[in-house]
Amino acid sequence: MTGPEMQLLDNTCHPDAAIVTHRAGDLYDIQESSSETVKPAGEWNSARVRIVDEKLEHWLNGTKVVERTMWDEAWYENLANSKWKHHPDFGESREGKIALQDHRDPVWFRNIKIRRLDGAQ
Repeated sequence: MTGPEMQLLDNTCHPDAAIVTHRAGDLYDIQESSSETVKPAGEWNSARVRIVDEKLEHWLNGTKVVERTMWDEAWYENLANSKWKHHPDFGESREGKIALQDHRDPVWFRNIKIRRLDGAQ
């Protein structure tokens, strides 16, 4: 419960999809995606999370769906209005582990690539 999350789920039938900021591509419980580009269940999606300095981007199927600055006044205001308000260390780490999670629903990952981005790459 310490790091921001790109939501991965089936927007068609998962109950969380009824909640704005809980849909595929969203910065979970903080910011909704700019557009819905998720493919239907059973098809592969391509996702990218990119953080360079304080700039965060979520890409889903080739479309940038979230772009924001972390650790500024707006970031902390969004956190204060989210489920994370009771977790004082949430979103504070600037490095650490990457987690893939599920909530007892089938999920598959393939071709995972992780690399360090230094500067504007």
